[in-house]
Amino acid sequence: MNLIETLSTVAQAIIVVLVFSGLTVAGLYLVRRHVSPERLKEDHDVAGFTFSVVGAFYGVILAFVIVAVWQRFERANERAEDESLALSNLYNLSRGFDQPERGELETALHDYATKVIEREFKQMSQYTYTLNMHDENVLWQLLLKYSPPAGAQQILLDKSLDQMAALSDARRLRYVYYSEDLPTVIWVVIYVGCVITLGFSYFFSTRLFRSQAIMSATFAALIGLTILAISELATPYQGAIVVSDEGFRFLIASMNGEHAQPGAHAVAAPGTASSP
Repeated sequence: MNLIETLSTVAQAIIVVLVFSGLTVAGLYLVRRHVSPERLKEDHDVAGFTFSVVGAFYGVILAFVIVAVWQRFERANERAEDESLALSNLYNLSRGFDQPERGELETALHDYATKVIEREFKQMSQYTYTLNMHDENVLWQLLLKYSPPAGAQQILLDKSLDQMAALSDARRLRYVYYSEDLPTVIWVVIYVGCVITLGFSYFFSTRLFRSQAIMSATFAALIGLTILAISELATPYQGAIVVSDEGFRFLIASMNGEHAQPGAHAVAAPGTASSP
């Protein structure tokens, strides 16, 4: 599935349907050339019972896997949202700080959000991302070195540190969901089970080969599309269905809109962030 993950969802679905259906019908054709329909009909009773058990068992496996990967995708999406929300809260809290700390923190937050969108999400989609702590450490250093007078600003600093901790946790979990895939044994069970289940459909025969070919192709297409859905959801930062970076984009747009107003503190524009 990784070979076609750069294509659109529709294109992937078409390719999967054609490949699974084509291979299944080709296998059925080879079986029918070497085994007569009359011979297959003699074992329909036993084959039908066995196929029901195998099909039900494989269906349960696919159901459990697709629910598991969907929940994992949802958690990955939630962690990205948590990261963007913590970043937004830090930006709002920074407004209560004195200068120059306020300006330094706002600039660092803008740089962080810009790099997440322009660098990190892009690298994650290309399997080239490595966890870089530079921008996170810059934020920590700015907060930890700030010594406000007791009162409202001290409360703001305490809340900012809480949000910074939440940001760090969400960032590390984002990396975990990027770097982890389904265990290899799960993929082995999925594909071996697919071959076995589709192979059992060859133990049946209909009066017309065309009728059985259509039924087998439809069955194979459904299994192929289910495996495609599992593959897409198992990699939340790669493929046609990915975790959204809209929260970071909304934050940057808010920053740019606010600081474009006359008299507002200048914040670095996207693309001008310093390299780690």
